[in-house]
Amino acid sequence: MQHPTARRASVLASLIWLASLPALSVGPGAAQTSAHALRFHGTGVGPPGQQDRILLPVDDNQPGTGGNTPIDVGDGDFTIEWWMRGRLEDNQSTGLGGDVESFDYSWIDGNILLDRDVWCGTARAFGVSIRGGRVAFGTDTGDGGGDFSNTIEGSELVLDDTWHHVAVVRDASDGRKRIYVDGQLDFTSSPTSFEDLSYPDAGVPVTGNCGTGQLTPYGWYLVVAAEKHDAGPAYPSYAGYFDELRLWSTARSASQIAQTWDRLVEPSSPGLVGMYRLEEGSGVVVSDGSVAGSPDGDLRAGVAGNGEWVSAAVDPANTAPIVGLVDLIFADGFEAGDLAAWSASTP
Repeated sequence: MQHPTARRASVLASLIWLASLPALSVGPGAAQTSAHALRFHGTGVGPPGQQDRILLPVDDNQPGTGGNTPIDVGDGDFTIEWWMRGRLEDNQSTGLGGDVESFDYSWIDGNILLDRDVWCGTARAFGVSIRGGRVAFGTDTGDGGGDFSNTIEGSELVLDDTWHHVAVVRDASDGRKRIYVDGQLDFTSSPTSFEDLSYPDAGVPVTGNCGTGQLTPYGWYLVVAAEKHDAGPAYPSYAGYFDELRLWSTARSASQIAQTWDRLVEPSSPGLVGMYRLEEGSGVVVSDGSVAGSPDGDLRAGVAGNGEWVSAAVDPANTAPIVGLVDLIFADGFEAGDLAAWSASTP
């Protein structure tokens, strides 16, 4: 059991952090803590290209260790989670019918939501798309030769114009990938993904030739809401709302995801390496709110119709319905009686 003094200190730190967050009333007993989000329009395929997306650097593409950033997940376990709201008519790529696994890299054929692909030079790559209204999560082979390319497609439909929380997990210890929707397990792969998928420490030179390096200067970014290379209409971009991106260097368990999928987490949460809440509301910079100190992301372009900021003040449906502040205090077993005792014993 945690010592009462330490517990009071932990709760006090949480209260101080929570007090700094915006809270918008959305109904009895609830609070909406997301004031802003982004709306993407699926125009990332161009022309002119390199628009309607976020670029998050995972490495500097220079030889040697030390150039990678905390969000360069993939060397082992990782979890990426976010909120999304979209419509099927705006994301018309077709899938395989749901609840299916294929030994290929076909995730990239859907409406791309998260792209950590590298076009030639390495097979350390992965990504997420929405196809047929369902989440597709794919990994490449890595450079060690031990894995197969693998794509899993869940069964839950997430393009019904309501907000959904999605988490994708890669557990390198058992080689399995998992998709969760709204805190519930959607699909689990066979044991196929063990290799290091982080960006190579040696870098991959941009040569424009698959025989000598990578084709485009975007391999060392995690790109949100677009196919990073602008390879053409065969690789469509995601169109819809996006909010509350979190990245972890751990394989979050089913119970951990169930406890926190609909609520804020503390910036110092173990394993949290990126927390992009998208609360800026304007401009072209999106910042990490975790203690990991991950780099700012580059929003392109942060204007109406192209990587557009939206506000809950205009319409509460514009932002993720993440759970209110009070609920977070009790997220780790801290009960109302504990809070009363803490209050009574604290000057």
